[in-house]
Amino acid sequence: MPEMPSRFGDRGQARVVRPRWPVGIRLCRDMRVALIGLGNAGSHIHLPALASITTASVVGACDPDGARRDHVAATYRVPVFPDAGTMLSRCRPDIVVIGTPPDSHADYCIRALDAAAHVICEKPFVSSLAEADAVLDAAQRADRGVAVNHEFREMPIFRAIRDEIARPDAPDLLFLQMWQLIDMAPSAEAHWRGQMAQRTLFEAGVHLVDFAMALFGERPASVQATTCGERGPATDAVVVVTLEFSRGRLAQLTQNRLYKGETQYFEARADTTSASLRASFGGRARASAGLYRSTRPHMRFEYGRSGLAWRDVNGRRTILARNPKDPTVAATRLVFEAAIEAFRTGGEPSTSGRRARAVLEVIAACYHSASTGCRLRLDDPVMQTLTAWRMGAARAPEGAEVD
Repeated sequence: MPEMPSRFGDRGQARVVRPRWPVGIRLCRDMRVALIGLGNAGSHIHLPALASITTASVVGACDPDGARRDHVAATYRVPVFPDAGTMLSRCRPDIVVIGTPPDSHADYCIRALDAAAHVICEKPFVSSLAEADAVLDAAQRADRGVAVNHEFREMPIFRAIRDEIARPDAPDLLFLQMWQLIDMAPSAEAHWRGQMAQRTLFEAGVHLVDFAMALFGERPASVQATTCGERGPATDAVVVVTLEFSRGRLAQLTQNRLYKGETQYFEARADTTSASLRASFGGRARASAGLYRSTRPHMRFEYGRSGLAWRDVNGRRTILARNPKDPTVAATRLVFEAAIEAFRTGGEPSTSGRRARAVLEVIAACYHSASTGCRLRLDDPVMQTLTAWRMGAARAPEGAEVD
């Protein structure tokens, strides 16, 4: 394989590197991309996604953890830095991808925008609506764009449902049901996720809320939510939400992280006037035969290595899509490609910061509804009082009272 020169920011020194893989991250493309955060998202999702994007060149990555830096430098052959300030000044990226814990997102977004870079931020966008407004204001001042990695909407199985609903001749979507059933109590999670008192809807449910809004094509008019957990209603190991959209259409969201059965990470069923559309995320291999739950005899085999989507009409099933081997990386690549193209042309990404703020607004309304026991309209003046409220606040110490 030929050797390729790699230039490290402003150091003025070029060295020769030999890529380890035939398909790697090459440093000679159009948009200069830098990464902040090299944890699971940065090293296992963002960098692999960027590796196959022909319009992007990774020029730097930073993380305070030396082991993470060493791993990324050895695996991807990109310049690494211990802090964002040094990386931004030396690499001068066009785009910054942020993959740090959400309570640091707003600060890093604003620092990247102030350095004249566009931003692609990992979900959830930020911790409060006030932070979202601050980031969007900074983007407007800098004349730069902001996108958020709401990647589930771009996975083939969920994209297939969206495409079915979006067809010009498609019947009206009346009811959407989504559920997540896993055995992962919030208190048992490690690192920053385990420190959150309320993280199930905010950190994981954001995928479900974003998908609902993408499918209906609008913000819900009202929400009603109930939560419970291991330590009482102030935590949210179990979440039940009803979203009311225009013309009385409904979506129901259920998350149960105390579930001891078979994991169902993200399931969805969209009911229209003529068909039910289903998506099941995760490996699926099932065979069935007979009359069970059917009005006619059948024999059926279903296989989807990482997820399956299908259409049901009167007991007849049609496969719509299957996920690839690494659906999160593949979907993130699609989000990144769309964002890069939007930044290049001056358009708004489909997963823009503005749309991500709307998703956070719905989540904040759900938490407020759960705390009051009342349905909440999103045009209610009380929504203004939720602007500064920080979602995913730190968990109270053991033995302390939980409000």
